[in-house]
Amino acid sequence: MLKEGLLFEEDVILTWMRDRFLQNLVSGSRSSKGDLKEALSRLRLNPYYTFPAIALLEPSAHFQDEHEKLVYVEKMRDFLQKQMTDGSVVFMDEEGRVALLFSWMSKDMLETVSEKVRSFLHDPVNIGVGKPCSQLCDIHHSYRQAAKALRHKFYRGTGQIISYSELGDYETLEHYPDEREKGLFDAFKAAETPAEVEEAVRDFYESVVHRGPVACQSMYDLTVRLLIGLEKRAVAESENIGAYEPFDVMTVIRLETLEELKQYVIRFLVCMKEVISHNQKESHRSIIKKTILHMEQECQYASLQSVAQKVYMTPTYLSLLFKTNTGKTFIEHLTDIRINKAKDMLKSTHYKNYEVAEKVGYQDPRYFSQIFKKKVGLSPSEYRESVGK
Repeated sequence: MLKEGLLFEEDVILTWMRDRFLQNLVSGSRSSKGDLKEALSRLRLNPYYTFPAIALLEPSAHFQDEHEKLVYVEKMRDFLQKQMTDGSVVFMDEEGRVALLFSWMSKDMLETVSEKVRSFLHDPVNIGVGKPCSQLCDIHHSYRQAAKALRHKFYRGTGQIISYSELGDYETLEHYPDEREKGLFDAFKAAETPAEVEEAVRDFYESVVHRGPVACQSMYDLTVRLLIGLEKRAVAESENIGAYEPFDVMTVIRLETLEELKQYVIRFLVCMKEVISHNQKESHRSIIKKTILHMEQECQYASLQSVAQKVYMTPTYLSLLFKTNTGKTFIEHLTDIRINKAKDMLKSTHYKNYEVAEKVGYQDPRYFSQIFKKKVGLSPSEYRESVGK
């Protein structure tokens, strides 16, 4: 009687031999019909299949490294081996995925397999299914189809069963959509909330795939180019974009689905928006400070047009910026500055009222008196008399 250790060693060796044999079978390097059934029987595998097909399973979970992924997948394989009672064969392919060789007559069991794995591992599983073959020696065709179906999770999302027979041809992305990139950037600049940024990103990708799915590699290339283009546009339009986290190409190409790509672009733009908005606020504060300084130093001759020219802005934009940042219009603030200077002169000098009016920018003494009384509650003469007592 064999010892337990030897039995364990035999099981490990048998599993390894089965995996190697089946890997060769699905790669197409072993296509001889003659000894195929005999080899399967020798490995204690079912040699009879009615329309054999391959399903490939991979976890949708994310892993820290390849070792962690391998342990996870082996756990999935061991679990499924115990579940298969209909002659289906579970093995590991050369890409580190779980492969299932089964008869097409029992294809409905894939839904059950998906649910059992999800329940066991607490994660959904991606399943790609190839078309059935008429004979086992052609199973490499089904394997390649299953691999292609599995890649379509890029569009379908994770946790899905995707059959090769459901797939259509990918559209060709002939030209990079420069105008759509510009449209996205304009929408990004105008966006006031993260939700508006998200909507703009989703509209961009929707326009790219409006005729149908585009080859996955083309979508990765497009996304990297998009991020470079948006970053360049943002830097070009901002005097100092400040500290922001640049995108990482390796992170982008490791994303598995179109939805993950969209989410990455959305997060990148929302983060950049926050940085730009902060810098714009700082820049606007600086402009307002310079504007008020010019108003105070030159209140006798200051006007919206003259001050706007000094701070290198259009009068319309400066007026809007001033109101947004101070809560007062340019004229209201200039009037306050003039009246405060007039009060100082009335208190500390012997200038006549019309001279005070002229020195603070009012050529019409009567208009000056009206504005002064409206702001202070007293006429210039009454104010001078009250502070002189």
